[in-house]
Amino acid sequence: MSYQGENIYLTGHCFRYITKEDVAAASMDKVKNAGGHVRLITKEAGPQDTSTKECLEDGASVPPPTPCLAQAGLAVKPPASRGYLQAVDSEGHPLYLRCQQPTGRTKQECKANAWDSRFCSLNCQEEFRIRSNNSYLRAKVFEIEHGVCQLCHLNAQELFLRLRDAPKSQRKSLLDAAWTSQLPLDQLNEMVRAPGEGHFWQVDHIRPVFGGGGQCSLDNLQTLCTVCHRERTARQAKERSQVRRQSLAAKHGSDITRFLVKK
Repeated sequence: MSYQGENIYLTGHCFRYITKEDVAAASMDKVKNAGGHVRLITKEAGPQDTSTKECLEDGASVPPPTPCLAQAGLAVKPPASRGYLQAVDSEGHPLYLRCQQPTGRTKQECKANAWDSRFCSLNCQEEFRIRSNNSYLRAKVFEIEHGVCQLCHLNAQELFLRLRDAPKSQRKSLLDAAWTSQLPLDQLNEMVRAPGEGHFWQVDHIRPVFGGGGQCSLDNLQTLCTVCHRERTARQAKERSQVRRQSLAAKHGSDITRFLVKK
């Protein structure tokens, strides 16, 4: 059984996570300004191949240069593996990925345990994972709010579990009592066909991304059911549009030269 009628489409929130590209850019910028070089560190690699190579735009691997390649204007190609490009200062000390400060370990320790030199503390690692891993972020928010919408207080996780475990013939009737009139038909049909946790609740930025709430801590995150998230996204889209119009109006209003007539 499926839904029929008008389809309504809406673009959801755009989360801004820390990517490998961001880490690579920060590492290259650091050595460009302070000297040193970058190295590729991976969880799987052994000490012999974690501290002597660098990824370039064309995919080549070369020993750390002097001066740094960033000063020569070469761009970094983010690692295709699970690794990160890490900055190493001019004295040979690797820098932590998040705060870009020297590790304080001996060179031999950093070479032997390159992967363990990513973060200065467990808290630093936690904050990085929240900002860089969507699955981890969802899991941490779930630990606090358990899939309960913070606006309407619907237990969206419980609804998901009920729908997932129900026979397909009964799923539509379960949705009829909740969201039938408020969601796009293609989304409702997907919930009936193959319900997934992400269909029922999302992690939302309390302070929106366009307002500077992108790479944030857990304090700026909340659980919203799909309906509340949809409504809040639409409202914020209007706010963004209004801010853009006001900005353009202020820009044109201050440019009085366009009203002057040449004689």
